[in-house]
Amino acid sequence: MMQVLPWHISLLYVEDEKILRSVYERILRPKVATLLMADNGEEGFQKYQEYQPDLILTDIKMPVMNGLDMIRKIRKLNPNARVIIMSAYGESHYFMRAIENGVKSFLPKPVDNDKLLAVISEQVREIQLERDVKSEEQKRKKAERELRNNEHILQAVSDIAEILLQLPFETDTLKKVFAKLGAATGVSRVYFFELFTEDEEKFCKQTIEWVAEGIEPQIGNEELQKVPVYGTSFERWAGILENKQVVYGLIRNFPENEQEVLVPQGILSVLAVPVFIDDVWEGFIGFDDCEEERNWSIAEMNTLQVAANIMGAAGKRNRIERQLKELNAELEQRVSQRTIQLQEEIKERIQTEELLRDSEEKYRLIFENANDGIFISMKGYIQFVNPKTCEITGYLPKLLIGKPLTDFLHPDFREMVLDVHYKKLRGESAPESYDVQIINKNKTPKWVELKSNLIRWDESKVILTFMTDINTRKVYEEELKILNQNLEERVRFELDQIQKQQKLLIQKSKLESLGELAAGIAHEINQPLGGLSMSLDNILFEQANKGLTDEYISSKLNLMFEDIDRIKNIINHIRVFSRDQKEATHETVSLVQVVNNALSLVNRLYINHHIDLIISLDRLHTNFLGNRIKMEQVVLNILSNARYAVEKKAQETGSEFRKKIKIRSWGSEGKLKLEIEDNGTGIDKEYIDRIFDPFFSTKKDEEGTGLGLSISYGIVKEMMGDIEAQSEIGVFTRLTITLPEFKE
Repeated sequence: MMQVLPWHISLLYVEDEKILRSVYERILRPKVATLLMADNGEEGFQKYQEYQPDLILTDIKMPVMNGLDMIRKIRKLNPNARVIIMSAYGESHYFMRAIENGVKSFLPKPVDNDKLLAVISEQVREIQLERDVKSEEQKRKKAERELRNNEHILQAVSDIAEILLQLPFETDTLKKVFAKLGAATGVSRVYFFELFTEDEEKFCKQTIEWVAEGIEPQIGNEELQKVPVYGTSFERWAGILENKQVVYGLIRNFPENEQEVLVPQGILSVLAVPVFIDDVWEGFIGFDDCEEERNWSIAEMNTLQVAANIMGAAGKRNRIERQLKELNAELEQRVSQRTIQLQEEIKERIQTEELLRDSEEKYRLIFENANDGIFISMKGYIQFVNPKTCEITGYLPKLLIGKPLTDFLHPDFREMVLDVHYKKLRGESAPESYDVQIINKNKTPKWVELKSNLIRWDESKVILTFMTDINTRKVYEEELKILNQNLEERVRFELDQIQKQQKLLIQKSKLESLGELAAGIAHEINQPLGGLSMSLDNILFEQANKGLTDEYISSKLNLMFEDIDRIKNIINHIRVFSRDQKEATHETVSLVQVVNNALSLVNRLYINHHIDLIISLDRLHTNFLGNRIKMEQVVLNILSNARYAVEKKAQETGSEFRKKIKIRSWGSEGKLKLEIEDNGTGIDKEYIDRIFDPFFSTKKDEEGTGLGLSISYGIVKEMMGDIEAQSEIGVFTRLTITLPEFKE
């Protein structure tokens, strides 16, 4: 069964009887879009005021306010209100009053339902007809209004086309254009946003603006002077505008991120029309409404798109005019320059002709008097020679011209010269100059230098060759070569002598160190010798007293062997240290072992001289690549200088001075550091940079040669290390050795 749709009206039903209200509510509610109920005239009037229903169905006799009084009050609000009365009172005066109040129908109760629905249906048709008439009237008025608006806009577009044709395309002109568009459209603002590129990123900025009276301008808004086209709230607009479409609508319907930008500017609705020049999107014209929302018609948007196209065409025309002006200016400049050039060329040509006549004579003189031989050859045959060529070769011109070039070359060089000759003729790469031997008239080889170039001579390709006599230079070069060989041998001999002297100096430094340490070494040896002597005396004493046992002898012999080993180690170390190091082999060396070996030689000497040794050695960072004996010599030399400094200060200050020498080592960032510091006399600042120079010493002549630190410096550098000194006169001297750490 086909379902009947409800009438699209709102109905107010006023009835004081509850049963009737309930019955008719069930009948009417499915039939109408909106059903309003009231149980007296006062409530019915209030409901009408609140909801303005399309049709009123009411009784007459009701408490508080009867139906006729309610109708009268409603008529005062809306004389065209539609009313149907259903009443059990059929008296004529009720009927007449109902007619006076404009009642559409009067139905006596009880009312037949079909008749009621037929009456309501009739009213519904009339209501719908009124609606259709009103809608058509509104559409007509809207169309007329849009037509008038569009006519104004079309007139404005016509005016701006004339303005853009007559006036230059600049800011003042565009302001007039936007003022015309603003007045014609009745908007609050008209403005232009121009696209620009910076650091390969596209932006837009507001450049021109027109605003209606009372509207706040936005041309000074800094946020609108550099708006990124992509990656911001403007990206949706950009996608639409660059596709030659318009952006329009009510701001409240726009995305939230766009509203955050537009609402603070007071914009309620907007229209943005793109501007293209040569099919390239250059920006857009914006139209803002700030006082009331506006829905743009298709005709208006199309007309404003025409205005944008006219503006783009004017921009293109302006660009072409500017380019034409630039081209005309450039062309005039080029014509002017070319005219000057032609004048100069004519002048130069006249001068050249004059100079050519003069130069021909000069070139002839140069050719005939040149210091180099000059000859022209073609396909390997000599065509022309100057006098110097005859002088170098010893042949007269008639014996050279027309002859093969190879006839006058040494056999060893004929192939090379012909190869260069033909490569030049073919335009291939060939040497610019080369040395060869020729055979002169006396059949003697002679060295010459040839320089060849390809030229045109009598419309043919020929080779112009310059020949320089270098025979004397070659003789001198051979002699110089022999001298150089002799000099190299002499240099090698002198270097060998220097190395031998260096080794002697190092050995002398070792022996000097051993001489200084002799007393301490003797004491180190005397101690175990004394132990041996005492052990032997004890054995003889026990033997005399008959108390000698095997166990006693064994213990004494063990002690004696320990003393003998101690003497043996000291002597071996002295022998190795004093030995001439012919081969400076490098091996893995422990810096701690070097210091301990050096201290074993000087320890007793320092104890005897009451020198405090303060030692702190890093045993985790100790290995380096070098020569242990040479590094011991460096340490001994520095310790010797330190001992001299503290002894000298003790002599100057008295017995209360405490002599100290500090030795410490550590590792850091792949480097080993060894620091030896004394509290002696110190070194003056003017001498500190010279202490590593050979033969420089702050000691007296009889106290030292000044070679120790120089040799030490050379040894440390040999092991890829460095040594530096710091000192303060009368306070301290500190020498720091830095070596590359070696990790296996």
